[in-house]
Amino acid sequence: MTLLPGQRAPARSRPVLGRLHRARHRGQALVEFALIVPVLFFLLVIAIDFGRLFFSYIQINNAAREGAAYAMYKPTDLATITSRAEQETNAQGQAGENAIAVTTACADQSGTSIACSLATGGPGPGNRIAVNVSEAFTFLTPMISGLFGGDLQMDASATSVVTDYAPSSGGVPPGPCALPVASFTVVITSGLSVLADPSASTPGSGVCSISGYNWTWGDPSDPDNEEPGEATSKDHTYLAAGTYTIELEVTNQAGSDSAAQLVTVPEAPPPTCTAPTANFTFTTSGNGSNKTWTYSDTTTVADPVNCPITAWLWTFTDQGGLQSNAQFPAPVKYGGNPNALHSVTLTVTNDGGSDTITKSTP
Repeated sequence: MTLLPGQRAPARSRPVLGRLHRARHRGQALVEFALIVPVLFFLLVIAIDFGRLFFSYIQINNAAREGAAYAMYKPTDLATITSRAEQETNAQGQAGENAIAVTTACADQSGTSIACSLATGGPGPGNRIAVNVSEAFTFLTPMISGLFGGDLQMDASATSVVTDYAPSSGGVPPGPCALPVASFTVVITSGLSVLADPSASTPGSGVCSISGYNWTWGDPSDPDNEEPGEATSKDHTYLAAGTYTIELEVTNQAGSDSAAQLVTVPEAPPPTCTAPTANFTFTTSGNGSNKTWTYSDTTTVADPVNCPITAWLWTFTDQGGLQSNAQFPAPVKYGGNPNALHSVTLTVTNDGGSDTITKSTP
């Protein structure tokens, strides 16, 4: 191309600049990717760590249940209870899990701690054994481990009812069970409440012991008319006085038996009321002959619900013995000397008696 005087050659650097610009963008993306990869990897490791923690926690819960399933038959055999729990945790062990520790504790029907050697053959069903499994969990992520101050301690427990029969390969199974016998006593405790005691029902121990108690209180209108129970006493409060048929059904392996009793729940006695304590306040407004006194009852009573005030009697001596039976009487004007003292008496009454107070109001 021939150039005229003063003309310049056209720029040919644009393709080169474009390639440099694209190369710069690729380099920036690589840097950003290099920065974000460690963060993503860290989050992934944390997710894996907590997933392992959740799996291990489920595992020790299952281990506690396995131990309790055996402990219900032999509550004193801690070695085998521990072995059953370890079999469960070892079945699907993973990195980070440590050795488990197994402990047991026994209690009677009321929740009082007892020696596990006394849990079988007791006075009745309901003795329980709790198996606790604890394990230290080690995190893969040092930062997470630092947040928990090292290993995280996990605990799980399971509870079962102790029986009197321990199965074994060479044992002899027990003979057939006889039907249970239902028996109970009832006492009226207070008001509309009763206490039913089923402890006379048999058998109270052994492999054929009663496994279920069910009460029917004889009042179909009551939402709590039917309730499950235990070998211990059961209380119930009726909605109203009357005569009711209480029925107890007990169950064991052989079947069930029922017993019934009539109970008369009397009307609740009326509350014992105490007399109120009379008191009142007053305010004034206006001046001179227009001065007005307004009186407000502030009497107190111990039981305002059952023993409310039934009568008020105000006596305004300087008004010619004017009286009012309102709790808050109409305002009064005395006239004369606006600074004179005026005698006012309030008598209040309820079912417990009366009380009177007199004040001289300026």
